[in-house]
Amino acid sequence: MFTTREDVIALLRMYPKLQRKVRLLEYERLHPPEVSQDEVINGLALSHPLDGGTSSAGHISDKTMQIALNFQDETDRLNYATVLEIDQELHILKNRIAKLEFYVEQLEKKQADVIRKYYFEEKTWPEIQKEMHISSRTLSKYRDDGLDALSAMGQYMRDVLKEPMQM
Repeated sequence: MFTTREDVIALLRMYPKLQRKVRLLEYERLHPPEVSQDEVINGLALSHPLDGGTSSAGHISDKTMQIALNFQDETDRLNYATVLEIDQELHILKNRIAKLEFYVEQLEKKQADVIRKYYFEEKTWPEIQKEMHISSRTLSKYRDDGLDALSAMGQYMRDVLKEPMQM
């Protein structure tokens, strides 16, 4: 997960981007790109014979109908695969966010507040200072202590698992 201060900072800075990606994926999950059956059938020139011969307008041969049905089955499969890919990515991102939020919750309250406001909410230093009614130096201390604590948690979990944690 994270074992150095730089890893912690990089992960915390990624949080807003992860949240935006989740919102995008949730939207796409509810509104997946799909090809309708009419679009598939209209996309095939069904009124024109395949062999160059003549046929009446609107006539569909058995062979052409079978192609259209197979194409629709493939389109449905591809649409379903797209939704599955969205779901998988959404699951990964939500797990990363939940894990990061959990670790931040384990900090002392003021450390967690500063970390959340600065990294998660992307507030400026002066905004946080005004909101929390504390000096810039005190804010820096809370932030630095929080970053060190998160790094220590990551190192502890790495040691417990005897391998680097994947986030």
